[in-house]
Amino acid sequence: MSNLSYIQFGKEHGKSFRIVKTPSGAARDAKTGEVLPDSPNTWSIVTPANGESFNWPTAGKPQIKEARRKWGKIQANPESQYKMDQIRRSKQAQGR
Repeated sequence: MSNLSYIQFGKEHGKSFRIVKTPSGAARDAKTGEVLPDSPNTWSIVTPANGESFNWPTAGKPQIKEARRKWGKIQANPESQYKMDQIRRSKQAQGR
């Protein structure tokens, strides 16, 4: 992980980011932009900067637990840094 501040899942979930159900047709490959096949277990990390997707339905408890369990790896993944930066900006905008 870079030397950026660690984002505490329990402290920030529901405030500067949410784990939501990804609606049908909304899941896209991060590299190609290709629409991915639907899966009932697909979840997304969204911030207020993501507009309307911040209001998508909350993911189920199993998906939220999975996100929490994987949180350290998600933050350490270089491909996730744009999302982590969004969360940090959201946190700053809220004065935290």
